[in-house]
Amino acid sequence: MDSKEKNRVTVSIMGEDYVLRGTSSTDEMDRVGRYVDRLMRKLAESNIQISRHRVAVLAALNLADELLKLKAEQEKAMPFAAIKDEENELA
Repeated sequence: MDSKEKNRVTVSIMGEDYVLRGTSSTDEMDRVGRYVDRLMRKLAESNIQISRHRVAVLAALNLADELLKLKAEQEKAMPFAAIKDEENELA
């Protein structure tokens, strides 16, 4: 069982409340909830005819795209980080 204390916060996304529980700070979980809410509202405004379910799927796709791009950037940067570590060891 996880020894970290679980925090709990209620966030509002598209007018519905969700209780988030996790080891992140309540401020961080609230920030995540606000980010998702803003993204979904923006998508809903530009796609008035689609259901909330489809808005949620579009938001998930957008977030996955952001995550994968960041991971790709990190992987590109990692060889440089390894070289820097080697340089620091030699100094």
